[in-house]
Amino acid sequence: GMMPIELKADAVRLFAEIGFLGLGHGKTAQAGVIFDMLCSLRPGEEAGAIGAALTALAANRPDMAIKVLKAAEQTTSVMAFSAMAHARLGETAMARALVEDLEAMGADASLLEMATGALNGG
Repeated sequence: GMMPIELKADAVRLFAEIGFLGLGHGKTAQAGVIFDMLCSLRPGEEAGAIGAALTALAANRPDMAIKVLKAAEQTTSVMAFSAMAHARLGETAMARALVEDLEAMGADASLLEMATGALNGG
């Protein structure tokens, strides 16, 4: 029978990096495939969810991004990208609530900057 694929943490990171690099170079379709794979292989991992969300955002589908991020573990990174997606959809109250949660949780300054930047139309 087929052996289940066991992805080691460093392989997951590598795939995530390849995916993010692809996104940076406008290869959204290929990046999307990688992130979808990460999501199904490691459903709990934030890299797959964030990557899939970024791919959705790049494709101008913030609604899809929100759906993917909702299903992920609510880490500060996931919440920051959720805030970004909600802001892109024009759901500013929701985005602001997430930013306030992030501040309360003592989230990383770069995440807060990103989330608040999205709120201010960035």
